[in-house]
Amino acid sequence: MKTPITVHALYHHNNVDGAKIYSALYSLLCRNVNDPFSDGLDIPVYFTTGDNNYISTITKTSSVKNVFLIFIDINMFCSEQWRNLINELIKSADENIEIVGVKQYKNAFSINKSLGEIQSIVVDESSKENISLFDNDNWERFTTQLLDLLIRTVSGKRSNALKVFISHSKRDKDGIGVNAAKEIRNFLASDTKLNSFFDVHDILDGYHFGTQIKEHVKNSAFLILFTDTYSSREWCKIEALTAKQEQVPILAVSMLRNHIDRAFPYIGNIPFSVCDGDWRKVINILMRTVLDQKVQKELLESISDEETMCIPYPPEAFNMSLLDDNTRRILYPEPPLGNEELDVLKNISKRMNRNIIFSTPMDHLTENINLHEKYVGISISESHELSAIGIGEEMFKDLQIELTRHILKANGKLVYGGDLRKGGFTEIFKEMAKQYGQKEKAEAEVFYIENYLSWPLYNNLSIEQKADYLASRVQLVNATPGSAVAADEINLFMIPDTNENKLKWATSLVSMRNEIVKNSAARVIVGGRLHGFAGFMAGVVEEFKIAISQHQPIFLVGGFGGASHLICNIIEGKSGYDTLKDKAFVNYEYRNFFNWCEENGNHIEYESFDGLKIDDLHNNLSYEENINLFHSVDIIEIVSLILKGLNQIKNEA
Repeated sequence: MKTPITVHALYHHNNVDGAKIYSALYSLLCRNVNDPFSDGLDIPVYFTTGDNNYISTITKTSSVKNVFLIFIDINMFCSEQWRNLINELIKSADENIEIVGVKQYKNAFSINKSLGEIQSIVVDESSKENISLFDNDNWERFTTQLLDLLIRTVSGKRSNALKVFISHSKRDKDGIGVNAAKEIRNFLASDTKLNSFFDVHDILDGYHFGTQIKEHVKNSAFLILFTDTYSSREWCKIEALTAKQEQVPILAVSMLRNHIDRAFPYIGNIPFSVCDGDWRKVINILMRTVLDQKVQKELLESISDEETMCIPYPPEAFNMSLLDDNTRRILYPEPPLGNEELDVLKNISKRMNRNIIFSTPMDHLTENINLHEKYVGISISESHELSAIGIGEEMFKDLQIELTRHILKANGKLVYGGDLRKGGFTEIFKEMAKQYGQKEKAEAEVFYIENYLSWPLYNNLSIEQKADYLASRVQLVNATPGSAVAADEINLFMIPDTNENKLKWATSLVSMRNEIVKNSAARVIVGGRLHGFAGFMAGVVEEFKIAISQHQPIFLVGGFGGASHLICNIIEGKSGYDTLKDKAFVNYEYRNFFNWCEENGNHIEYESFDGLKIDDLHNNLSYEENINLFHSVDIIEIVSLILKGLNQIKNEA
């Protein structure tokens, strides 16, 4: 399954907006990772950055189309390295690559003659020396142009302007609907490259009124101005129903002034916005909806068959009235619906004497998965290499969110060994478990995640922290202290400031990790720091070592760098086991601790990584599937492979 489109952000290391641009792009095009259950567009966003001496490698993807946004500020303009990269990128472009310059310096497009002749984004026509995308309304202007560009790219119709059908009532006493429709029409004509369909003046002479209205609806983005009289007007309802039947992207703008007796029920399952007079923001939301549905439709249709009905938005009862006789599945975008909504749809299906399956792409690729409340261990921590491979913290967090969401959806549970630091991975698990519990309306005593704490961390835990995690459906487990901890030290908190205390921490971490492996059915390993850790080995490395020694099924995700990537390289014969030790020795204090351990009979077994093979992972994925998991940066592919493997081993643990 190929992602329809990927966006790459290229910016100079000294671009003051650079990191902020990537974060804003990820939230706009993929998902707001601070709202895990939000409906994102699922468009992957990677970045390439660097200075005048070194530029990171452009991330390779298997997407159908790739869009490269080159943010040209004064630093990039003066860099020979960047000029060469842009020239090479333009020369190697084909019909599936779109290269777009974004003006952040007054002479930006003279950086490359060809770049100046192709599609570009300009948010400020003035002669300012430097242009920030976050001044005034520049980001909204950038969003309008970017979404228009991406819609054309996905559609393969770069020269065709998107048409907006403005559905409104003319019977409001104050004329609010008509006046707003005129404002939008004027805005579209003066400030965008979009067209609009307004009213009878847009009907061609000699054509049937109703027929033309319906044809215009079918070929437009549909904007509803939801005023007091909208639900009572026959043609408004006909227009809206036509849009629903044709799966046209729809956005409603609430402009209610008074009480209404009944809202039109068939516009409930669509995005809604409010009217504050800023029509650019409204049009941007509409265009984002259009892009979302075009991308989702292409993705869904690539994995559907003749018995599948694809819907580029969450399904509803209305869709059941449009089923063909041979339809047995409704395929819709991520994220999966909650059980309460699915139960309604399944009940309708049952009463129709049908057995319709409702699934998302990941559900479809991993059909009939039920982990039967098996616990899945997660080894994940930040990787120092993310920026070098063009992956931001947002995408790394998104992978954790999607893994958690789908394991819970498959009736599994999670096990993690965390330290409860502010903003750490335990915080994300906690928020996911809390939201999932609320979404599923589970009883208060139902826990979704077990978070193990090693000695002496749990001795420093406040009662307020304990209560917060309990309320969030996370069960805190105090692991057995390590062999180096004396009986009279069990209830104390010690700082690892001496080799003796470091040994107590290290043996306690080993004890905790052994307990986690013992109490989980499989392990997923992602990222992981390679130096600057407490313990005998880096956390992810040691968790892998313990899991493989106990023949636990392991899923190695290597595309996000870090310890997991290095272990993948060792298995593929691209690196030796001694590299793990060399990376750890970057930290001088660890090198001293390692030597002290060796001198005092505590051998640290890096050589146990020698001779590893894919078969040692015992995850029931094929050789080719494991290689994909080693290298993929596609979240959908990664999660679906892991779920497939978990499903195959669920009865073996």
